[in-house]
Amino acid sequence: MKVLTAVFAILVSVAAPCWAQAPSSPSSAPAENTSDLTYHFTLLMPQYRFLETSGNPSRVGEYDSLQQSVGGDLMFNLVEVPQQLSVKSTASFVSRDDYDIKSRLTLGKWLDFRLDNRSFIRHLDNNFSDGIGHSGFYADLISPDIMRTDTISADSLLGVRRRMNSAQVKVQLPKIPVKLFVKGGWQARDGTSQMQYFDMGGSGDHGDVVCDNCHSASQYRTYNYTTRNIAGGAEVTLGKLMKLTYQHDFRSFNDRMQNPVDWYGTSGEIPPVENIPYTQYGYYVHSVLPRHQTQDDSLQVAMAVAHHVTFNGDLSYARTDNLYASHKQNAFNADATLTWNPIKPLRVVADFHQQNLLNDFVQTYMLSSADPNIYTFGNPSLHRHWAGLKLAYRFTKQFDVETYYKRMNVTRSNSLLWPQAASPNNYDPLFVVPATFSNIAGVSFRFHTERLWNVRTGYEWTGTHDPGYVTDPHTNHRVFGNVTLTPVHRFTIGNDGSVILQQSFPAVQRSNHLYTDTTFLTVRPVPEWTVGGSFSYLQDNLRTDMRFMNDGGIGQYTQPLVPYKELSQSYSLRTSYEIKKRFGVGLDVARSLAHSSWRPDVNPAHYPQENSPNAWTPPLCAGPCPAPYNSSDNTFATYADYLNGYAAALALGSGVGSQAKVPQTIIASTADYRFGKGFNGGFRFNYGSYANHVSTIYNSPVYPLDQGYEPLSLNRGDLSGKLQSYSVFLGRTW
Repeated sequence: MKVLTAVFAILVSVAAPCWAQAPSSPSSAPAENTSDLTYHFTLLMPQYRFLETSGNPSRVGEYDSLQQSVGGDLMFNLVEVPQQLSVKSTASFVSRDDYDIKSRLTLGKWLDFRLDNRSFIRHLDNNFSDGIGHSGFYADLISPDIMRTDTISADSLLGVRRRMNSAQVKVQLPKIPVKLFVKGGWQARDGTSQMQYFDMGGSGDHGDVVCDNCHSASQYRTYNYTTRNIAGGAEVTLGKLMKLTYQHDFRSFNDRMQNPVDWYGTSGEIPPVENIPYTQYGYYVHSVLPRHQTQDDSLQVAMAVAHHVTFNGDLSYARTDNLYASHKQNAFNADATLTWNPIKPLRVVADFHQQNLLNDFVQTYMLSSADPNIYTFGNPSLHRHWAGLKLAYRFTKQFDVETYYKRMNVTRSNSLLWPQAASPNNYDPLFVVPATFSNIAGVSFRFHTERLWNVRTGYEWTGTHDPGYVTDPHTNHRVFGNVTLTPVHRFTIGNDGSVILQQSFPAVQRSNHLYTDTTFLTVRPVPEWTVGGSFSYLQDNLRTDMRFMNDGGIGQYTQPLVPYKELSQSYSLRTSYEIKKRFGVGLDVARSLAHSSWRPDVNPAHYPQENSPNAWTPPLCAGPCPAPYNSSDNTFATYADYLNGYAAALALGSGVGSQAKVPQTIIASTADYRFGKGFNGGFRFNYGSYANHVSTIYNSPVYPLDQGYEPLSLNRGDLSGKLQSYSVFLGRTW
């Protein structure tokens, strides 16, 4: 009967009505009905949330359902010692689309049953391109032959709902040390998001068949798909010596939506230029989410090899079939860790890992019917292997030293199948490197006492000795340190900081300095009152080669080691106070300030000078063409006109266009009053504000107002928004 009661309690919590966001749990001890053999605790705390938003709440309410609704908390705990029975079930609801439910039933060592259900909505930004009356603002900064179309309105609120459900049960077989388990689940996503694509053929209009432009587009995409999995296996325990776990898992991805179909133009010439395959104009499927199935077998081992020596390892092999394109992909992974304590103060850890992705996808193509060459492409197999050694030694009760080393190797079978990576100047392709290896070494020191202070500092070095594609940086230096000081039990202060210095591989000149620091303080003047605060600082100083106008037929401006700076500062304050164990109040305030921008030198005097020994022939039209401009032969009236027009485009793109200022404020407060006989009631307030101040009207000399041009607008203020919610809750614990 007790088991039936426990199962019924779990089902009640899973099928509970959809209430809104629950308040914080009461800070006082719940009303209990306990004895030496039984423990029971129930919480029922319904609430109603009022919601108010303004502007675009996509960022400040990124993970909020943005719904006004009934909701609350439900909790049920039961422990029956004679029957070795325990039940724990919690449910928290914001709305019917935002909830979190967890339940667990255990019966001694014989049965363990769990249920987990989670649903939430994520709202995404609309990364639109604000047009300026012709081909599009950002597109013009790259190349004037790019057409841009946006079918999503600037103030659109895009949201995708994600639901995750899982269940597992483990049963101990009688009289033998074997446990059988089964677990499964499904995940579903549905909603609307943004899809962007680029067509090297035409303008996106089915009437355009001459490929006179490149085309960039942004449009809606509807998501509706499900991923399911079912797994089973056995866990075998051989005394205190070894534990083996085997599992077989089946996963499937099923889509219930149409893959997008859009009009693509041609590459324009036969044979085509820029190594772009010739494609007849027409409607084509793209951005495909393919259906696929995976079979996965795994084995885990935990073993006491000898006195003070333990071994842990796992091995897995997975086979995936792409049901859309009939491609196969296999994965073989292995991990092993050996821990040895030869003497009490010394601990040695050696570990080895490998990941192998084996692809069976190779196809051939020709650039055009007039091209006699046949090219192959596909997915190469990728192999990662890394091994490490760590030594930790305790010299005294207050001083520890730790040092470690790791070696990583990456090899890519059939690496020539991978497409080349475009180089910064669009002329020297960066091909995939077949093999790459790197080394990481570090040391740390820790000084500590039982309660007063704790200090840890160290240094880490990374070296990639065969740099290539996806192997950045070439060298890396990291210095870190943190300290925590507690002179009295009511006062704690600490600081955690690090500095990372990076230098990139020679193909692109680059250096990067990253500084991070966090300071926190917690004070408890009296037992009923707690105050805490923190400050976080991040600064990213990047210097890297910058290329504008990368289209070789249009022109190019190159500047080495252009500085970029990102600065982010966050402040937070939290406090709580309890009056006579009946009335509690809490307040949390957080404020973050972030801004970043590029700082290239756009001085025309630094451009290649006309009639100089190393003169650079000006391109026909570099970006927006200033007046006077001769359309008959695509030339500027003077070289100075060309430089001024080019500099204006660069200044706009690298100045205002690269800046970002995004302050954010979060405030949360709670008042909770505990009545008699287990009744609780209270009020909760939440406020969030997110602003994007990159919004300006730009009067460009390239487009003079006195010649009839409109001011150029650069507006990303569409992301700014505010969110306020008020929640009233009243319930009981017993």
